Amino acid sequence: MAPAPPVTGSPPPEAAGPAHVAVVSFLAARAAPAGGFWVALAGGVALARLAERRGARLGFGASAAAMLETVAIIGPARLGVPLTQALTAPMLGRLHARRVGFWPQFLACAAIRLLHNTATTAFFIWVIAGGLDAYAGTYDAIGRRIGIEVGTADALVLTLVSLLAWAVFATTVQVLVYRRGLWGWPSNDNDSTEGEARTATNTPEPGGGSAVRFPQRSPTTRRFDPRAVAFGAVVAFVLLLASTEWVLLGAVALWLAIAWALSRPDREPLAAGAVFAAVLAAGAFVFAIGGGLGLEVALRRALRAALLVAAATWLRAAAGVEGLRAVFQRVLGRIRRFPSAPEAAGVLDQIAAERRLAAAARSLTELVSEAPNRPKPILDAVLGWVRREAAAFRPPDGATPSMPLRTRAADWALMASAILPALALPLG
Repeated sequence: MAPAPPVTGSPPPEAAGPAHVAVVSFLAARAAPAGGFWVALAGGVALARLAERRGARLGFGASAAAMLETVAIIGPARLGVPLTQALTAPMLGRLHARRVGFWPQFLACAAIRLLHNTATTAFFIWVIAGGLDAYAGTYDAIGRRIGIEVGTADALVLTLVSLLAWAVFATTVQVLVYRRGLWGWPSNDNDSTEGEARTATNTPEPGGGSAVRFPQRSPTTRRFDPRAVAFGAVVAFVLLLASTEWVLLGAVALWLAIAWALSRPDREPLAAGAVFAAVLAAGAFVFAIGGGLGLEVALRRALRAALLVAAATWLRAAAGVEGLRAVFQRVLGRIRRFPSAPEAAGVLDQIAAERRLAAAARSLTELVSEAPNRPKPILDAVLGWVRREAAAFRPPDGATPSMPLRTRAADWALMASAILPALALPLG
C-alpha cells in the first residue's frame, strides 16, 4: 500500500477544546443504553460554538474528527446516535453567528434529522427486519391482539408520524439548548475560565503525563496492519448485506472466528459488542417471526444482524485505537481536497488522548450532582461544564506521533481471505 500524502494545515489550538468536549459527549451518548440524544447535546453545543467563532469549515472538520475519535475508541457500532448533532451543530453555529432566528434554524435542523432518521429506519426495515411485509406484519400481529387491523400503508403512516413527531420534538430541544448555550458563552472564551485551568482534564502530574492514565496496548503487539483489518471488516459487512443464505453466513462467521483468533485483539470492545449484537439479533428475530417469515428465515436474519455487529467489533478490537486513528489520518490525507478534510486531520491529531476522557466525565458528574434537581439548573451546569472544559483543554505539546503502518505478507493474506466467503454467494 502506498503511503498517503501528508496533511498540511494546522488548526488553531482553540479548536481542540470543543472537539474534545464533543468526543466525551458523543462517546457517552453511544455507550448509554438510552437517552443518547440528551447526552450528545453537550458536544453539539461545543461544536456549534467553534463554528460560530471560527467558521463552518473548521466546525465541520472538528465534528468529523470527534466522530472518528469515538470510532477509534469504541468502534463503529451505534455511530448514528450522535450523528445528527454532529451533522447539524456546525450549521446551527453559523446560523447563530448570522443572527438567524429560531424558525429557520429549526427547519434546517429538522430536515437533516428527518433525512437521517428515515435512512436508518429504512436500513432497519429492509436489512434487519426482513422487508416491508415483515415490518408491517409485525405491526399487524400486535394490532390484532388489541382488536386493530394494521395494513402495510397503516404501518408506514405510523412510522412516518413517529419520525415527524421525533423530528419536531428533538429539533426544538436541540435548537433551544444550543441557543441558550451560545448566548450564554462569553464573547471572550477566557473571561469566565481564568483560574479554572487547574480543573482541566489534562492537568499534568508530577513527572509529566496525565492525571488519569489508561492502559494502552503497544502498537507492536498488532498482528495485522490496521488498513488490512479495515478492508476485511468492510468486505465482511458488504457480503452480509448481500445475502442471508446459510452457506454465506457460515463462511463469514468462520472467517471472523479465524481472523479474531489470529489478530491479537483488544478485549475491551467485546462485552459491549456482544450486548449490542444480542439486542439487534433479537430485534431481527422478532420482526421476522411477527411478519410471518417463518422460523428458518428469522434465524438467518438474526444471525446476520449479530454478524454485522461482530464485524464492527472485530474492526475496533483488531485494529486498536492507535491503528484506527492512523487509518483515519491516511484516509483524510487522500481526500484532502474535500472541504474540512485537512481541518479534521489536524484536529484529530490534537485530541488523540483518550486518557483524558475519564477525568472530563468525572468533572461533569460532580458539577451536575451539585446542581439543584431541576431541568434548568442541570442544563446550566452542563453548559457551564462545556464552556470550562473547552477552554481549559490543551492539545499535547508537539505533534502526536502517528502509528507506523507497514503491509506485510500476513496482511495481504488477510485481505485475500476476506474475499473468499464471496464464493458462497448464490448465483443468479
